[in-house]
Amino acid sequence: MAPNQGFALGNILRVVPVNPAANGDFVDENGFFIRVETTGYLRYCPKNNQSDAEAIEKNFTASTIFVDPELCRKIFGTLTAGGQRTMAQVIYVGYGV
Repeated sequence: MAPNQGFALGNILRVVPVNPAANGDFVDENGFFIRVETTGYLRYCPKNNQSDAEAIEKNFTASTIFVDPELCRKIFGTLTAGGQRTMAQVIYVGYGV
């Protein structure tokens, strides 16, 4: 919080593009939020899921803003085997709140 502000901004303060499919798993144990510009699936771990075995795979809808309130620690570079799913391609992680 800035001096004399008196309240939290409640917003994303930093946005970074990531490409786990090309660069391998993206990990930040401090936590981040996810948004995508191309609808598709991602496999990820929420912040307090300490084991990769607790990964979640879900379909993210394209958005220009961060709408999913789930704080994450890892995005995997691949989806689970099987099925006809397309991985989201343009992925951003956001920090702040």
